[in-house]
Amino acid sequence: MGARLTKALADAAGVAVSTVLTAALTSLLPGPLPWVAFLGVLSMTVGLLTGAGERVAVRALHGARPLTQAEWAALAPAIVLLCQSGVGPPLVRLWLKPGAGTMSARGAGRRSVLVSAGLVAQVRLGRLPPDQAAAVVGHAAGLVRVGAVRSDLALELWTIPWRSLRGIGVSVAHACGRLPLVRLMWRARFVVGLIALGQGVTAGQPEAAVAGSLSAALVALSYLLPHWERARSAHEQAIGDEQVARAGLAPALAAFLLRQSRSAATFERIHALRLAHDSAQPATSPVRSTRP
Repeated sequence: MGARLTKALADAAGVAVSTVLTAALTSLLPGPLPWVAFLGVLSMTVGLLTGAGERVAVRALHGARPLTQAEWAALAPAIVLLCQSGVGPPLVRLWLKPGAGTMSARGAGRRSVLVSAGLVAQVRLGRLPPDQAAAVVGHAAGLVRVGAVRSDLALELWTIPWRSLRGIGVSVAHACGRLPLVRLMWRARFVVGLIALGQGVTAGQPEAAVAGSLSAALVALSYLLPHWERARSAHEQAIGDEQVARAGLAPALAAFLLRQSRSAATFERIHALRLAHDSAQPATSPVRSTRP
């Protein structure tokens, strides 16, 4: 399955549900104001797809802010490495995401890279070397550079209803998932979907058939959507790793990954990083003998 198709499938459910919920809510509320708001959000989404309003969206959707002078000074060695590798400012804009305790960075839109407060703190304390910080930020900057996250801000704005509804569902699932019967029903949900589909088809009524098909589709989506999302994440990770290898920062990223985890998946990723690093190095010409 192609990368673009995987990303489209992973985002399609959120876009569809958000569109239906927003349109339904707009039609129920009186007056023209809901429709004005709907068209306004739609216009902003289209604008973000073209690159307009990215700074405002980064602030509003992620609570990010520009780096202070002290934060720039702390990241200066890492930023120098990024600029030397061709993936740093001014090609991208660095933002700080306050409250994020993990050492991470993520790309958003056409030029924005969000650096976690935890990463900056670890660099300040001398616990994270500049080359490893540059590799983490460079991974996100590489995704921005190749356009892999170009539409993410627009999708995040438009899918606010879906993400809110999904967050509520996850919270309820975590609260009720401790019950053995609930866990069993969730694991056997494909049986519920088959029963609903069979009852809808055999009922002989169009309404029942539509309801049964919709229930079966939701059950199928509960299996497919996590698979598509994992595939999208894996593809974006591979793109970022390739960009890091081209920038010559693959050894630093490998060292950072080993700080975080020693799992089998981590070692597989490090092996792929080393292969990408070796292939990205310029080939050396063989030394010719000077003997007659």
